[in-house]
Amino acid sequence: MQDRFDSALAQLTDGCPDARVLLAVSGGVDSMTMADLFLHSALRLPLAVAHVNFQLRGADSDGDEALVAAWCGAHDVPFFRQEADAAAYAADHGLSVEMAARELRYSWFAQLCREQGFTHLAVAHNLDDSAETLLLHLLRGTGMRGMSGIRASVPLPGAEDVTLIRPLLNFSRREIEAHAVRAGVEFRIDATNADISIPRNRIRHEVFPELARINPSFLVTFRREMRHFGQMEQLLDHVFAEGRDGLCRDSVSRDSVSHGQDAVLAIDIPALVRKGQTGWWLYRLLEGYGFNPDQLDQIERSLEALSGKEFLSPTHRLVKDRNELRVYPLAAAAPDDLTFRLDVRTFTVTPGFDPKQKPDDVLFIDADKVRLPLAARAPREGDRFRPFGMHRGTKLLSDFFIDLKLDVEQKRREVVVTTTNENGDEIIVAIAGRRIDDRFKITPATRRVAAISLLPA
Repeated sequence: MQDRFDSALAQLTDGCPDARVLLAVSGGVDSMTMADLFLHSALRLPLAVAHVNFQLRGADSDGDEALVAAWCGAHDVPFFRQEADAAAYAADHGLSVEMAARELRYSWFAQLCREQGFTHLAVAHNLDDSAETLLLHLLRGTGMRGMSGIRASVPLPGAEDVTLIRPLLNFSRREIEAHAVRAGVEFRIDATNADISIPRNRIRHEVFPELARINPSFLVTFRREMRHFGQMEQLLDHVFAEGRDGLCRDSVSRDSVSHGQDAVLAIDIPALVRKGQTGWWLYRLLEGYGFNPDQLDQIERSLEALSGKEFLSPTHRLVKDRNELRVYPLAAAAPDDLTFRLDVRTFTVTPGFDPKQKPDDVLFIDADKVRLPLAARAPREGDRFRPFGMHRGTKLLSDFFIDLKLDVEQKRREVVVTTTNENGDEIIVAIAGRRIDDRFKITPATRRVAAISLLPA
């Protein structure tokens, strides 16, 4: 086993002649065996050990730490320890204890690697862990990424110049336990690993034995298939990278002033349909925006529907427009509650003044035709104004927005600038960054000008 381990380790650290490895060691059989294999490796890499005491099992947690510390002392390996209250962190952040422990330990590992100059973090995930992960991904719903199991090498989150490696990934748990017995590796048993209320443990103790009855070599089969799925994923990543730019635009800005967040993604519907396999392309394009599989199916079905359909994820809103799907970050507040800030500056007309010479996000009006200060608000149903160039009557604001081909989210983000007449009635002066009301336009008789622009909220 040592030779196979050294071969895997050499591949994982290839290209890093000055590799320094931090081992994540819990005290269980996997991590203690990994530590022993590193200790006896022919590669002789500089090592240190990191252990997190999550205080979840009282004296047993302290016993785990004592074992790891004693092993490091006996073999003159630098030892780093950290205490963390995983239960409290889980309660504060709305996480399971398992996820809380994961976040806490990897955050500390990244900090330690940055501070101490480690190039690699080694963790003791094995073949059984990878197969368990594959089944969990399938049960929860996954794309091709989840089919390849656990990766042997990835950048460490929070310290991307450090590589997280898993040198035991091709070894089964049975092989690891057998080596531990042969080599006299001392380890501790975590009783919570027998708790079948935890999905991973249930797969380990109840599903795997059934799979072994069907195929005694199922782990070997899984390993081969996960490798093939990983290769397929790389091919599909290439296909996606080649085709993405022809399907969408990122950070889509509006044509003038920005009211809140602009769309972060716009997908060209006709181009998407021409590509074929629209479900897969939507899945890849919308990764990271929080839409669940049922919503992705509904979005695919909406491609030929009328404009205006909306889909909400925990973080984003997708709007189906005429020929585009547009993705917006969710506003921190409902549109009617948004606070708008206007910058209104007045000046006297001087010879040579040309109202056409102005920034795109600034509107000029005749200051003597309005009551200052001006106000700003979100659009309301029934709003009417007289767009610049319209000499009589008024137009519904909703019709004006239709003429501009705004989607429903863009309409929400528009800002109406108002004044009041002598009776205190509200009158729309302008749509910020878009158009003024013709009644307040600059004329040869204008003596004072008000320049209107919208400030960030």
